[in-house]
Amino acid sequence: MSHAEETVAILADRHFSAQSLELHHGEQRYQELVDLAKVILWRGGLDGSSFNYVNQEAEVLLGYPIQEWTGTSAFWIDHLPPEDRQLAQSCCRAAAENQGPQRFEHRMIAANGKVAWLRTSVHLVPCPGKAEELEGVMLDITDRKLAEEAAEEASRTKSGLLTEINSLHEQLKVFTDWVGRASKAARVENARMSSELEITQRLQQMMLPCDDDMRQIAGLDISGSMEPATEVGGDYYDVICKDGGVVIGIGDVTGHGLESGVIAIMVQTAVRTLLASGQYESRKFFEVINRVIYDNVRRMHCDRNLTLSLLHYQDNVVTMSGQHEEVLVVRGNGVLERHDTLNLGFPLGLEADISSFIGEATVPLRSGDVMVAYTDGITEAMDCSGVAFGIERLSEAVRINHQQPAGTIREAVLSSLRNHIGDQHLLDDVSLLVIKPA
Repeated sequence: MSHAEETVAILADRHFSAQSLELHHGEQRYQELVDLAKVILWRGGLDGSSFNYVNQEAEVLLGYPIQEWTGTSAFWIDHLPPEDRQLAQSCCRAAAENQGPQRFEHRMIAANGKVAWLRTSVHLVPCPGKAEELEGVMLDITDRKLAEEAAEEASRTKSGLLTEINSLHEQLKVFTDWVGRASKAARVENARMSSELEITQRLQQMMLPCDDDMRQIAGLDISGSMEPATEVGGDYYDVICKDGGVVIGIGDVTGHGLESGVIAIMVQTAVRTLLASGQYESRKFFEVINRVIYDNVRRMHCDRNLTLSLLHYQDNVVTMSGQHEEVLVVRGNGVLERHDTLNLGFPLGLEADISSFIGEATVPLRSGDVMVAYTDGITEAMDCSGVAFGIERLSEAVRINHQQPAGTIREAVLSSLRNHIGDQHLLDDVSLLVIKPA
């Protein structure tokens, strides 16, 4: 059992127990809150076979009408595979005998005939003036079980790079599972949305590289900024020193808000984990990052994907990989170059395997030159007449100021952007990175 699932189950246990206490203050409010839960919650007799109450999620997840759950004795026990029934009955008896909360994993046959994996927690609840009852929480862990089975099969048949990718993926899984489930929980718990957005916003800002860190990078003058369109942005950028070089990442998750921000944090964590685990190699990086995003957007039940470019600077050469926006270069003599990244990768999270799409291109970058990476929130920002800022205005702002320090160039571009849009609100996140060799 992963740390993420343990956390979700504990929170669900606490939530359900807290709502039981609230019965004394308002049964109607209790019912409304329980029906919002994204786990199966039930109450029943001490043998655990007959239910007095089950929430609507039982019908959503497994397809059986609520009337069957509460109207048929031993309903859920009868729909367990024979080899799982003894475990379920034993745990219910232990809970009824006041041996403490019991937690166990088991299968259940859904109405459509498919097998669902559940993690059930059951405990005894004293009811003053009434017969004691058992309370239970069932968490759907089918995706996790299927993923474990697939990983075991892959580990038996594949070796080399795939084995290394699986190992790295498992190291990241604890964090990404938590992030994915936190995102799903945030969408359904509207009453807590504001506080969760604030926490994610603070986390995202804390993970961005600060100016002091970038000023300490020898041989490069780097300045960056990210301005989200809402509380939480879907843009990502990072600057990491590694083995005498510098890896610069910039990406844009589709949409913005909580889900996009969570995926941007996933990307930042994955890139840094890969860099810490060994040498930089673009094809392996994109294979692993794509797999992390592909698996987790499905676990989160969302349709997000992202474009991502990695720029590896070493010895006055930048190696570009991954599909994103154009990379602008203004040479020391003022000549502008626009480097397309369309053929260097594929959007992450759309396909399980994108290895055949990954390419590289090299660009020399010497003292006096300036390189600019950005997200489309800049070029697509519109004025009151619907005219976009565009790549030409961005290029010209960089070219005019190319002899200035990186921070000055960044502020000149953002000032030009603000002058263009006037009082219009940003419709997308805005990120900008300016890189100049010393």
